[in-house]
Amino acid sequence: MGQIRIITINTWKCDGNYDKRLVLLAEQLKALSPGIIACQECFSSDEANADTLKFLSEKLNMQFGFLPARFRKRLFKGNWVNSFSGLGILSSFPIRELESYILPEVPGDEPRKLQLAEIELPGNNKMIIANTHLTHLRNVELRKEQAGFVADKVAAFEEYKYRLICGDLNAMPGSTEINALTSRAKAIDCYAAGGGAEPRYSLAEAYNRGIMICVDHIFALPYPSTNTYPDFVNSAIVLNAKDHEKGIYPSDHFGICTTLVID
Repeated sequence: MGQIRIITINTWKCDGNYDKRLVLLAEQLKALSPGIIACQECFSSDEANADTLKFLSEKLNMQFGFLPARFRKRLFKGNWVNSFSGLGILSSFPIRELESYILPEVPGDEPRKLQLAEIELPGNNKMIIANTHLTHLRNVELRKEQAGFVADKVAAFEEYKYRLICGDLNAMPGSTEINALTSRAKAIDCYAAGGGAEPRYSLAEAYNRGIMICVDHIFALPYPSTNTYPDFVNSAIVLNAKDHEKGIYPSDHFGICTTLVID
């Protein structure tokens, strides 16, 4: 048996003190020794010569897959630059990008996407990992539709022993949107399954005001054709240590972490 630490983190595009945040994020991630990291809002701009996912992959010595999304001009170091805010998966194990999909959408929100990748785990095991970022609009029905879409796509990959869904879902545990995902995919909440402490929280600004809001999640589907789930341990909130000298967190989100126990 072995263990693989999995983290999901919204990296906050190029906002805040980008350079210093990115160094801090890499340092805190390295200390956690993760095997797999699902990242949202990965900033990428050829014009600015900046790439969040590439920087992290080099600092952590991990392979990565990047899915560009949400193209627009963003303010970076005083200049407006063309850039993507995309989805990225970092892995210490061989990774192969499989599929990508555009989520259900409405006018007024840029296309949201679903990233799917295959990861070769020790012991000839394979995982499919889904990474996504649901709409921030105050539209519960749209998020519910997006969550159901994600659930259906991942559930269809029945040839994989391990099937995980990670991301910033812009919805709290027990919400209509989260229930839509877990019920349709027959998925479990890995934070709870791994003994994570409550209350959980992942939004830094709210946390600083004493409000516990968690919109970042990791879910696991059952083993194919069974009602049995993988085991998870040591779930925790991570990437929540402030650099008091610089006065910053690695991101405006904290990370959610769990550890998968593999056969």
